[in-house]
Amino acid sequence: MSRRSSVADQSHYSSLGKSQRSETYGKYSNPRPNSRNSQRNVLCDFCLVKKMKAVKSCLTCLTSFCETHLQAHYEYPALMKHKLVTATGQLKEKICAEHDKLLEVFCRSDQMCVCVLCIMDEHKKHDIVSAAAERTEKQKQLSAKLMSSQQKIDERVKKWQDLMQATESLKHSSQSVLEENERIFTELMQALERRYTDVKELIRAQETALMTQAERHLSRMEEEITLLRMKHNDLERLSQSEDHIHFLQSWQALSAPSGYEDLSKVTLAPLHSFDKVKKAISELKIQVEDASKGELNKISSAVREVQILQILEPKTREDFLKHYSQLSLDPLTAHPNLHLSKGNTVVQMSSEHQSYPEHPERYDYWQQVLCKEGMTGSRYYWEIEWSGTEVDIAVTYKEASRKGSDNACSFGWSDKSWSLYCSESKCTFMHRNLGVERWKRKRLPEWDEVAVSVMSTAMK
Repeated sequence: MSRRSSVADQSHYSSLGKSQRSETYGKYSNPRPNSRNSQRNVLCDFCLVKKMKAVKSCLTCLTSFCETHLQAHYEYPALMKHKLVTATGQLKEKICAEHDKLLEVFCRSDQMCVCVLCIMDEHKKHDIVSAAAERTEKQKQLSAKLMSSQQKIDERVKKWQDLMQATESLKHSSQSVLEENERIFTELMQALERRYTDVKELIRAQETALMTQAERHLSRMEEEITLLRMKHNDLERLSQSEDHIHFLQSWQALSAPSGYEDLSKVTLAPLHSFDKVKKAISELKIQVEDASKGELNKISSAVREVQILQILEPKTREDFLKHYSQLSLDPLTAHPNLHLSKGNTVVQMSSEHQSYPEHPERYDYWQQVLCKEGMTGSRYYWEIEWSGTEVDIAVTYKEASRKGSDNACSFGWSDKSWSLYCSESKCTFMHRNLGVERWKRKRLPEWDEVAVSVMSTAMK
């Protein structure tokens, strides 16, 4: 940071509750510890032998009485003026620890119950009212608080009921889809089985037809080969005959056409194997796998889109404050020209070098300082007040460089840090020495508030 920067205080209110679900949801129990028990176990202070249960406590006597010993307060005029309340074991809490007197009035200045001596001592000139008057005022606030509390309860009950209804709907929807999934995939497998059988029968039928054709042709070829061999032998013998008349007479018969089918015109087809069919089946497999993969991706995407809870992103300051994180500055990282104060929650530029000891994590050139608290695996929100001319508010990785004037050490100038630079005229987001100007104004007030929310994994 280059000017003064402080981390604002923020009160956290959190409550943890455990609720037991039942079929008749809506009955709530808010036990008050130390209240019922204290009343149930209060015993009479006057009983000597056997302690009886107290029925009333006297705020004047600061004593609890059973039914028998209480009668004196009803019979004696002096005791009748005493203030009686339901028996309580908290009488000591009604006594001033300093003056040992009954706490009777309320100091609005210090928001505490005090006794009559307190208002003449340390609470003198304070805004003092009676306990009853303050109770009336606080009762109004309590009524508003009760209404708000009941409203929250009603909202939670409504959300609980909606969620229960949604879970039941989710179960029915899931079961319906599973049944549909079973039916569809069963039909798909049956369809594939039928297609498998059809292709298998088609191949077998073609194989049978072709084999029959080939065998018939082979048989004719064998017969023709036999006849041709016989004729060839006759011709060979005729060629060796010396009888001219016999030669000429035999030549007429041997040279005549055989009368058989000319099988020389029948040749092998260029495609006489099922390789092309095999390739087509392989391509079908690839196409089915690709198609099913694409459809499965659609199904997976549709399944992931089914959600039962929707976590809304924070939009208002109240939403962001739920992720508020109290930060403190680390003196071991502060540049010598930065002065830390107010429990290391305020940093201010100083012309004088601070007497900081040498440390490997300290910035020695850039006037910067880190916070002690690291940010890992969660959402963080903080608010900063600043004054002056400019300030850099940054988030950086712990391993970012600290020593030297290199830009890698400066917030927002490397890939290890993100910086929000604010001046009197503009605000700019910086990362890797690239800036995105968010707004520009001619004039800003003397001070402004900057809210920062970070989703971090390994930052400091």
